[in-house]
Amino acid sequence: MVARVVPLASLSHEFEIFLQFSWRDWSATIIPGSIFAVGAVQSTQPSLIIFRYILLLSWLTPYIYFFNLLNQITGVDEDRINKPDRPIPSGKLTLNGAKWRCVISLLVFLSIPAFEPALLPETLCWVLVVVFLCLTPAGNHWLGKSCVAMSVGLWSLLGASWKAIAPGLPKDDHNILALSVWAGLLTQIQDLRDVEGDAVVGRKTMPIVFGDVATRRVIVLLLMPTALLALWVGDILSIAPFTLTIAHVFLAYRVMQTGGSRYDHQTYMVSLP
Repeated sequence: MVARVVPLASLSHEFEIFLQFSWRDWSATIIPGSIFAVGAVQSTQPSLIIFRYILLLSWLTPYIYFFNLLNQITGVDEDRINKPDRPIPSGKLTLNGAKWRCVISLLVFLSIPAFEPALLPETLCWVLVVVFLCLTPAGNHWLGKSCVAMSVGLWSLLGASWKAIAPGLPKDDHNILALSVWAGLLTQIQDLRDVEGDAVVGRKTMPIVFGDVATRRVIVLLLMPTALLALWVGDILSIAPFTLTIAHVFLAYRVMQTGGSRYDHQTYMVSLP
């Protein structure tokens, strides 16, 4: 009985740590990946749907965990200011403990394509994106961080979410590319809330480089129309042109308000795909 209780306690502890590291990003990874995968259900055998979705969750979990671990390992100083409740700055987990979990999550993530080879391109691509974001100077620049890394990262997420359910991309895979470009452009919104912490670690986000007011104008007058154009080219805007246009007008209104970091965080959550 004791032998059974100990593993269960250990698993519960590890799941709690996983939640503490990643709960903020479920709305941008596990949830949209699962929703996008619904479109692939019609292309797979009904008897395999549950198995294929378990495969997807097995890919999505280390996908976000590996990123969160490496990102928070290399960003402790920033988190002490912007997110002091995170496991490392709050003292809930040691830096060494986080490093071990980072290595293990990476190995688990890289092993998934052994069960589904179709996921190999997206898997390798995401590993490169995480390394680029967390370990290179270009990953700290607004162009590399948001426009490049986030676009490529979302392409990996959506592509793998489809392939895990129905191996092989859909015929209209240009939709994935359009969504990826759209997200990369509008991800600049998240940097409006984190200026203080980003400045401490030397990031060159748009608000730091151009200033808060100028950045809001660039997002609304340049990046948002370009993002809508990407949706139009990708045949996504035509699905609900009025609704999507109104949604972007509402988002533009929020971006132009200066309501503080909490308000900007809520605006970013509204902008999530």
